[in-house]
Amino acid sequence: MTPEPSGEYYDYTKTMKPERPWLLPYHQSLVYLMMLATRDGTGKMDKLYLTFEQALDAIRKIHNLTCGIPQIVYLIGWHHEGHDSKYPDWSEVNRHLKRPQDATALDSLRWLIREARQYNATVSLHLNMFDAYPDSPLWDEYVAKDIIAKDKDGKVIPGKAWGGMTSYQISYTQEWKTGLAQKRIDGLLAMIPELVESKTIHIDAFLGARPLARQEPISPYLGYTKEQEVATQRKIYRYWRDRGIDVTSEWVNGFRGDRFVGLQPWAWHGGEAIQDLPAELYCTNVMETKVREIWGDPAGPDYATYPAQFFLKVVPWITKNPTQDTDVFLPAPWCPEPTLIAYSKDGYASKTWPLPADWRAAKKLGLARLTFAGAEPVGEIAVVDGTVTLHLAANEAVRLRASV
Repeated sequence: MTPEPSGEYYDYTKTMKPERPWLLPYHQSLVYLMMLATRDGTGKMDKLYLTFEQALDAIRKIHNLTCGIPQIVYLIGWHHEGHDSKYPDWSEVNRHLKRPQDATALDSLRWLIREARQYNATVSLHLNMFDAYPDSPLWDEYVAKDIIAKDKDGKVIPGKAWGGMTSYQISYTQEWKTGLAQKRIDGLLAMIPELVESKTIHIDAFLGARPLARQEPISPYLGYTKEQEVATQRKIYRYWRDRGIDVTSEWVNGFRGDRFVGLQPWAWHGGEAIQDLPAELYCTNVMETKVREIWGDPAGPDYATYPAQFFLKVVPWITKNPTQDTDVFLPAPWCPEPTLIAYSKDGYASKTWPLPADWRAAKKLGLARLTFAGAEPVGEIAVVDGTVTLHLAANEAVRLRASV
Protein backbone atom coordinates (compact mmCIF):
# COMPACT_ATOMS: atom_id res chain seq x y z
CA MET A 1 0.00 0.00 0.00
CA THR A 2 1.37 3.42 -0.98
CA PRO A 3 2.10 5.57 2.10
CA GLU A 4 0.03 8.73 2.48
CA PRO A 5 1.85 11.91 1.42
CA SER A 6 3.01 14.24 4.14
CA GLY A 7 1.18 17.44 4.97
CA GLU A 8 4.26 18.95 6.59
CA TYR A 9 5.67 22.33 5.59
CA TYR A 10 8.62 22.16 3.21
CA ASP A 11 11.48 24.40 4.33
CA TYR A 12 12.99 25.48 1.03
CA THR A 13 15.54 27.76 2.73
CA LYS A 14 17.74 24.80 3.60
CA THR A 15 18.60 24.11 -0.04
CA MET A 16 16.86 26.85 -2.10
CA LYS A 17 15.72 23.99 -4.30
CA PRO A 18 12.34 22.30 -4.79
CA GLU A 19 11.45 19.34 -2.60
CA ARG A 20 11.87 17.20 -5.71
CA PRO A 21 13.33 18.47 -8.99
CA TRP A 22 10.75 20.05 -11.26
CA LEU A 23 9.80 17.80 -14.13
CA LEU A 24 9.74 20.67 -16.66
CA PRO A 25 11.90 23.81 -17.08
CA TYR A 26 9.20 26.40 -16.30
CA HIS A 27 11.77 29.20 -16.04
CA GLN A 28 13.01 28.43 -19.55
CA SER A 29 9.60 28.00 -21.18
CA LEU A 30 6.65 30.00 -22.45
CA VAL A 31 3.91 28.99 -20.01
CA TYR A 32 0.35 30.13 -20.73
CA LEU A 33 -3.35 29.34 -20.57
CA MET A 34 -5.57 28.71 -23.59
CA MET A 35 -9.32 29.31 -23.40
CA LEU A 36 -11.31 26.82 -25.46
CA ALA A 37 -14.91 27.40 -24.35
CA THR A 38 -17.04 29.08 -21.68
CA ARG A 39 -20.45 28.19 -20.28
CA ASP A 40 -23.37 30.49 -19.46
CA GLY A 41 -25.48 30.98 -16.34
CA THR A 42 -27.67 28.00 -17.21
CA GLY A 43 -24.73 25.62 -17.43
CA LYS A 44 -24.77 25.32 -21.24
CA MET A 45 -21.84 26.23 -23.48
CA ASP A 46 -21.84 29.95 -24.14
CA LYS A 47 -18.90 30.66 -26.45
CA LEU A 48 -16.57 28.45 -28.42
CA TYR A 49 -13.14 30.03 -28.86
CA LEU A 50 -10.98 27.16 -30.09
CA THR A 51 -11.67 23.55 -30.94
CA PHE A 52 -8.94 21.03 -30.24
CA GLU A 53 -7.91 21.21 -33.88
CA GLN A 54 -7.79 25.02 -33.81
CA ALA A 55 -5.82 24.88 -30.56
CA LEU A 56 -3.10 22.89 -32.31
CA ASP A 57 -2.96 25.52 -35.05
CA ALA A 58 -2.57 28.27 -32.44
CA ILE A 59 0.28 26.33 -30.80
CA ARG A 60 1.93 25.90 -34.21
CA LYS A 61 1.77 29.65 -34.89
CA ILE A 62 3.34 30.48 -31.54
CA HIS A 63 6.04 27.88 -32.24
CA ASN A 64 6.81 29.62 -35.53
CA LEU A 65 6.98 33.14 -34.13
CA THR A 66 9.06 32.23 -31.09
CA CYS A 67 11.68 30.20 -32.92
CA GLY A 68 10.43 27.01 -31.30
CA ILE A 69 10.59 27.97 -27.64
CA PRO A 70 9.35 25.22 -25.29
CA GLN A 71 5.66 25.85 -24.65
CA ILE A 72 3.66 24.68 -21.64
CA VAL A 73 -0.02 25.11 -22.43
CA TYR A 74 -2.92 24.61 -20.03
CA LEU A 75 -6.33 24.16 -21.67
CA ILE A 76 -9.31 25.93 -20.08
CA GLY A 77 -12.84 24.75 -20.79
CA TRP A 78 -11.83 21.28 -21.98
CA HIS A 79 -14.56 19.59 -19.89
CA HIS A 80 -18.37 19.29 -20.00
CA GLU A 81 -19.76 22.62 -21.35
CA GLY A 82 -16.66 24.80 -20.89
CA HIS A 83 -14.78 26.77 -18.23
CA ASP A 84 -16.07 26.11 -14.68
CA SER A 85 -18.61 23.58 -15.94
CA LYS A 86 -19.93 20.91 -13.55
CA TYR A 87 -17.06 20.93 -11.07
CA PRO A 88 -15.96 18.90 -9.15
CA ASP A 89 -16.48 16.34 -11.94
CA TRP A 90 -13.69 15.88 -14.50
CA SER A 91 -15.01 12.77 -16.21
CA GLU A 92 -16.37 14.22 -19.45
CA VAL A 93 -14.48 16.02 -22.22
CA ASN A 94 -16.29 18.94 -23.89
CA ARG A 95 -18.06 17.44 -26.91
CA HIS A 96 -18.14 20.81 -28.69
CA LEU A 97 -14.35 20.68 -29.13
CA LYS A 98 -14.23 17.32 -30.94
CA ARG A 99 -12.63 16.80 -34.34
CA PRO A 100 -15.17 15.50 -36.91
CA GLN A 101 -13.01 12.48 -37.73
CA ASP A 102 -12.74 11.28 -34.11
CA ALA A 103 -15.23 9.02 -32.36
CA THR A 104 -15.20 11.05 -29.14
CA ALA A 105 -14.03 14.38 -27.75
CA LEU A 106 -11.70 12.42 -25.47
CA ASP A 107 -10.00 10.99 -28.54
CA SER A 108 -9.55 14.53 -29.88
CA LEU A 109 -8.07 15.83 -26.63
CA ARG A 110 -5.59 12.98 -26.47
CA TRP A 111 -4.73 13.60 -30.13
CA LEU A 112 -4.01 17.27 -29.38
CA ILE A 113 -1.69 16.46 -26.49
CA ARG A 114 0.30 14.05 -28.66
CA GLU A 115 0.39 16.19 -31.80
CA ALA A 116 1.51 19.34 -29.98
CA ARG A 117 4.81 17.68 -29.11
CA GLN A 118 6.04 18.21 -32.67
CA TYR A 119 5.96 21.94 -31.87
CA ASN A 120 7.99 21.53 -28.67
CA ALA A 121 4.75 22.05 -26.75
CA THR A 122 3.61 20.30 -23.60
CA VAL A 123 -0.18 20.43 -23.42
CA SER A 124 -2.02 19.78 -20.17
CA LEU A 125 -5.19 20.82 -18.37
CA HIS A 126 -6.48 23.72 -16.30
CA LEU A 127 -8.80 22.30 -13.63
CA ASN A 128 -10.29 23.09 -10.24
CA MET A 129 -10.20 21.24 -6.90
CA PHE A 130 -12.01 23.84 -4.77
CA ASP A 131 -15.24 24.85 -6.49
CA ALA A 132 -18.45 22.88 -6.97
CA TYR A 133 -21.75 23.49 -8.75
CA PRO A 134 -25.20 21.95 -8.16
CA ASP A 135 -25.44 20.67 -11.76
CA SER A 136 -22.38 18.45 -11.25
CA PRO A 137 -22.84 14.67 -11.40
CA LEU A 138 -20.94 14.55 -8.10
CA TRP A 139 -23.03 17.16 -6.29
CA ASP A 140 -25.34 14.87 -4.29
CA GLU A 141 -22.50 12.62 -3.16
CA TYR A 142 -20.31 15.56 -2.15
CA VAL A 143 -23.15 17.16 -0.16
CA ALA A 144 -24.07 13.87 1.54
CA LYS A 145 -20.46 13.25 2.55
CA ASP A 146 -20.05 16.82 3.89
CA ILE A 147 -17.37 17.69 1.36
CA ILE A 148 -19.19 20.83 0.22
CA ALA A 149 -18.61 23.62 2.76
CA LYS A 150 -21.47 23.97 5.25
CA ASP A 151 -22.29 26.43 8.01
CA LYS A 152 -22.54 25.36 11.64
CA ASP A 153 -26.16 24.35 11.09
CA GLY A 154 -25.22 22.00 8.27
CA LYS A 155 -26.47 24.14 5.38
CA VAL A 156 -24.32 24.45 2.25
CA ILE A 157 -22.66 27.85 1.96
CA PRO A 158 -23.06 29.69 -1.37
CA GLY A 159 -19.91 31.32 -2.70
CA LYS A 160 -19.12 33.79 -5.45
CA ALA A 161 -20.86 33.57 -8.80
CA TRP A 162 -18.65 32.63 -11.73
CA GLY A 163 -20.00 32.84 -15.25
CA GLY A 164 -23.48 33.52 -13.91
CA MET A 165 -23.61 30.46 -11.64
CA THR A 166 -23.18 30.39 -7.87
CA SER A 167 -20.18 28.37 -6.79
CA TYR A 168 -19.78 26.35 -3.62
CA GLN A 169 -16.49 25.40 -2.02
CA ILE A 170 -14.92 22.09 -1.06
CA SER A 171 -13.16 21.11 2.14
CA TYR A 172 -9.85 19.69 0.95
CA THR A 173 -9.49 17.73 4.16
CA GLN A 174 -12.91 16.12 3.98
CA GLU A 175 -12.52 15.19 0.32
CA TRP A 176 -9.13 13.70 1.14
CA LYS A 177 -10.40 11.73 4.15
CA THR A 178 -13.20 10.19 2.08
CA GLY A 179 -10.70 9.20 -0.62
CA LEU A 180 -12.57 11.16 -3.28
CA ALA A 181 -9.75 13.62 -3.98
CA GLN A 182 -7.47 10.69 -4.76
CA LYS A 183 -10.24 9.09 -6.82
CA ARG A 184 -10.66 12.25 -8.89
CA ILE A 185 -6.94 12.48 -9.61
CA ASP A 186 -6.47 8.81 -10.41
CA GLY A 187 -9.58 8.76 -12.59
CA LEU A 188 -8.36 11.67 -14.67
CA LEU A 189 -4.94 10.11 -15.23
CA ALA A 190 -6.52 6.80 -16.21
CA MET A 191 -8.83 8.58 -18.65
CA ILE A 192 -6.04 10.66 -20.22
CA PRO A 193 -2.76 8.74 -19.81
CA GLU A 194 -0.96 11.34 -21.97
CA LEU A 195 -1.09 13.66 -18.94
CA VAL A 196 1.57 11.56 -17.25
CA GLU A 197 3.81 12.23 -20.23
CA SER A 198 2.98 15.94 -20.02
CA LYS A 199 4.23 15.90 -16.39
CA THR A 200 2.27 18.97 -15.30
CA ILE A 201 -1.24 20.14 -14.32
CA HIS A 202 -2.65 23.58 -13.47
CA ILE A 203 -5.05 23.91 -10.53
CA ASP A 204 -7.23 27.01 -10.76
CA ALA A 205 -8.49 28.76 -7.59
CA PHE A 206 -6.46 26.51 -5.28
CA LEU A 207 -7.34 28.84 -2.42
CA GLY A 208 -6.94 28.50 1.32
CA ALA A 209 -10.30 30.04 2.23
CA ARG A 210 -13.70 30.82 0.79
CA PRO A 211 -13.34 34.20 -1.00
CA LEU A 212 -16.46 35.59 0.75
CA ALA A 213 -15.27 34.57 4.24
CA ARG A 214 -11.51 34.62 4.19
CA GLN A 215 -11.03 34.49 7.96
CA GLU A 216 -13.36 31.55 8.56
CA PRO A 217 -12.65 27.84 8.21
CA ILE A 218 -13.61 26.58 4.77
CA SER A 219 -16.39 24.49 6.35
CA PRO A 220 -17.45 25.66 9.84
CA TYR A 221 -19.68 22.58 10.12
CA LEU A 222 -16.65 20.28 10.06
CA GLY A 223 -14.39 22.47 12.16
CA TYR A 224 -11.15 21.79 10.30
CA THR A 225 -8.80 24.70 10.88
CA LYS A 226 -7.23 26.68 8.07
CA GLU A 227 -3.91 25.10 9.02
CA GLN A 228 -5.39 21.62 8.58
CA GLU A 229 -6.77 22.54 5.16
CA VAL A 230 -3.40 23.92 4.07
CA ALA A 231 -1.71 20.73 5.27
CA THR A 232 -4.12 18.76 3.07
CA GLN A 233 -3.22 20.98 0.14
CA ARG A 234 0.39 19.94 0.65
CA LYS A 235 -0.73 16.31 0.52
CA ILE A 236 -2.48 17.06 -2.77
CA TYR A 237 0.68 18.59 -4.28
CA ARG A 238 2.67 15.55 -3.22
CA TYR A 239 0.03 13.07 -4.39
CA TRP A 240 0.16 14.52 -7.91
CA ARG A 241 3.97 14.55 -7.79
CA ASP A 242 4.07 10.91 -6.69
CA ARG A 243 2.28 10.21 -9.97
CA GLY A 244 4.89 12.09 -11.98
CA ILE A 245 3.10 15.41 -12.27
CA ASP A 246 4.07 18.92 -11.12
CA VAL A 247 1.25 21.17 -9.90
CA THR A 248 1.18 24.80 -10.99
CA SER A 249 -1.58 27.06 -9.76
CA GLU A 250 -3.39 30.35 -10.19
CA TRP A 251 -1.96 32.11 -7.12
CA VAL A 252 1.18 32.38 -5.03
CA ASN A 253 -0.66 33.32 -1.83
CA GLY A 254 -4.41 32.96 -2.41
CA PHE A 255 -5.47 33.17 1.29
CA ARG A 256 -3.39 30.05 1.91
CA GLY A 257 -0.86 31.03 4.56
CA ASP A 258 1.86 29.24 2.59
CA ARG A 259 3.39 30.12 -0.77
CA PHE A 260 4.13 26.41 -1.24
CA VAL A 261 7.69 27.20 -2.28
CA GLY A 262 9.32 24.01 -3.47
CA LEU A 263 5.97 22.33 -4.09
CA GLN A 264 4.62 24.66 -6.79
CA PRO A 265 6.95 25.77 -9.62
CA TRP A 266 4.78 28.37 -11.38
CA ALA A 267 1.87 30.72 -10.62
CA TRP A 268 -0.49 32.57 -12.92
CA HIS A 269 -0.92 35.56 -10.56
CA GLY A 270 1.07 37.13 -7.77
CA GLY A 271 4.58 37.29 -9.16
CA GLU A 272 5.35 40.21 -6.84
CA ALA A 273 5.22 37.75 -3.93
CA ILE A 274 8.09 35.62 -5.24
CA GLN A 275 10.60 38.28 -6.24
CA ASP A 276 12.87 37.07 -3.44
CA LEU A 277 13.19 33.66 -5.11
CA PRO A 278 15.20 32.45 -8.11
CA ALA A 279 13.09 31.72 -11.18
CA GLU A 280 14.28 28.12 -11.30
CA LEU A 281 12.63 27.62 -7.89
CA TYR A 282 9.41 29.59 -8.45
CA CYS A 283 8.34 31.74 -11.38
CA THR A 284 5.40 33.33 -13.15
CA ASN A 285 4.48 34.66 -16.58
CA VAL A 286 6.10 37.98 -17.46
CA MET A 287 3.74 38.85 -20.34
CA GLU A 288 0.76 41.16 -19.92
CA THR A 289 -2.46 39.41 -18.95
CA LYS A 290 -4.24 40.21 -22.20
CA VAL A 291 -1.75 38.21 -24.26
CA ARG A 292 -0.58 35.53 -21.83
CA GLU A 293 -3.97 33.82 -22.08
CA ILE A 294 -4.94 32.81 -25.61
CA TRP A 295 -8.67 33.11 -26.43
CA GLY A 296 -8.45 32.70 -30.20
CA ASP A 297 -6.04 33.12 -33.09
CA PRO A 298 -2.72 34.44 -31.67
CA ALA A 299 -1.98 35.92 -35.10
CA GLY A 300 -5.28 37.83 -35.09
CA PRO A 301 -5.93 41.51 -34.32
CA ASP A 302 -6.71 40.83 -30.65
CA TYR A 303 -3.08 39.82 -30.17
CA ALA A 304 -1.34 42.60 -32.08
CA THR A 305 1.00 43.18 -29.12
CA TYR A 306 1.99 39.52 -28.82
CA PRO A 307 5.33 39.82 -30.68
CA ALA A 308 6.40 42.82 -28.60
CA GLN A 309 5.45 41.07 -25.37
CA PHE A 310 7.38 37.96 -26.29
CA PHE A 311 10.53 39.55 -27.68
CA LEU A 312 10.78 42.43 -25.19
CA LYS A 313 9.72 40.57 -22.04
CA VAL A 314 10.01 36.80 -22.36
CA VAL A 315 13.33 36.60 -24.22
CA PRO A 316 15.11 39.07 -21.89
CA TRP A 317 13.67 37.24 -18.87
CA ILE A 318 14.81 33.80 -20.05
CA THR A 319 18.27 35.06 -20.99
CA LYS A 320 18.53 37.14 -17.79
CA ASN A 321 19.03 40.35 -19.75
CA PRO A 322 16.23 42.59 -18.44
CA THR A 323 15.71 45.74 -20.49
CA GLN A 324 13.38 48.70 -20.88
CA ASP A 325 14.52 49.19 -24.45
CA THR A 326 12.23 48.60 -27.42
CA ASP A 327 15.04 47.04 -29.47
CA VAL A 328 16.68 43.75 -28.48
CA PHE A 329 19.49 41.59 -29.83
CA LEU A 330 19.74 38.45 -27.73
CA PRO A 331 20.55 34.74 -27.90
CA ALA A 332 17.80 32.12 -28.11
CA PRO A 333 19.26 29.43 -25.82
CA TRP A 334 16.37 27.03 -26.43
CA CYS A 335 17.28 26.56 -30.10
CA PRO A 336 19.18 23.37 -30.99
CA GLU A 337 21.76 25.36 -32.97
CA PRO A 338 23.34 28.71 -32.02
CA THR A 339 20.76 31.40 -32.70
CA LEU A 340 20.41 35.13 -32.14
CA ILE A 341 17.16 37.09 -32.28
CA ALA A 342 16.79 40.77 -33.13
CA TYR A 343 13.49 42.61 -32.66
CA SER A 344 12.34 46.21 -32.87
CA LYS A 345 9.01 47.57 -31.68
CA ASP A 346 9.24 50.84 -33.62
CA GLY A 347 11.76 49.88 -36.31
CA TYR A 348 15.08 51.46 -37.27
CA ALA A 349 16.95 52.25 -40.47
CA SER A 350 20.36 51.13 -39.22
CA LYS A 351 21.69 49.76 -35.99
CA THR A 352 24.98 47.99 -35.32
CA TRP A 353 25.08 45.17 -32.80
CA PRO A 354 28.18 43.46 -31.36
CA LEU A 355 28.14 39.70 -31.70
CA PRO A 356 28.88 37.36 -28.79
CA ALA A 357 32.57 36.48 -28.62
CA ASP A 358 32.12 32.97 -30.02
CA TRP A 359 30.31 34.34 -33.10
CA ARG A 360 32.89 36.89 -34.21
CA ALA A 361 34.96 34.59 -36.41
CA ALA A 362 32.02 34.25 -38.81
CA LYS A 363 32.17 36.13 -42.12
CA LYS A 364 28.43 36.20 -42.69
CA LEU A 365 25.19 35.09 -41.06
CA GLY A 366 21.90 33.87 -42.45
CA LEU A 367 18.82 35.97 -41.74
CA ALA A 368 15.22 34.79 -41.49
CA ARG A 369 12.17 36.84 -40.55
CA LEU A 370 10.15 35.30 -37.70
CA THR A 371 6.40 35.26 -38.31
CA PHE A 372 3.38 33.29 -37.14
CA ALA A 373 3.43 31.57 -40.54
CA GLY A 374 7.02 30.42 -40.16
CA ALA A 375 10.60 31.60 -40.64
CA GLU A 376 11.06 33.46 -43.95
CA PRO A 377 14.68 33.47 -45.22
CA VAL A 378 15.72 36.99 -46.25
CA GLY A 379 19.33 36.44 -47.27
CA GLU A 380 22.67 36.89 -45.58
CA ILE A 381 24.40 39.68 -43.72
CA ALA A 382 28.12 40.42 -43.48
CA VAL A 383 29.99 40.30 -40.19
CA VAL A 384 32.28 43.34 -39.89
CA ASP A 385 34.76 43.51 -37.02
CA GLY A 386 32.60 41.22 -34.93
CA THR A 387 29.41 43.21 -35.52
CA VAL A 388 26.34 43.13 -37.73
CA THR A 389 24.30 46.10 -38.93
CA LEU A 390 20.56 45.58 -39.27
CA HIS A 391 17.55 47.53 -40.44
CA LEU A 392 14.19 46.40 -39.11
CA ALA A 393 10.62 47.46 -39.73
CA ALA A 394 8.29 48.18 -36.82
CA ASN A 395 7.28 45.02 -34.96
CA GLU A 396 9.76 42.91 -36.95
CA ALA A 397 11.84 40.04 -35.59
CA VAL A 398 14.66 38.22 -37.35
CA ARG A 399 16.65 35.12 -36.58
CA LEU A 400 20.42 35.04 -37.16
CA ARG A 401 22.30 31.78 -37.64
CA ALA A 402 25.45 30.53 -39.28
CA SER A 403 23.14 29.22 -42.01
CA VAL A 404 19.73 30.47 -43.14
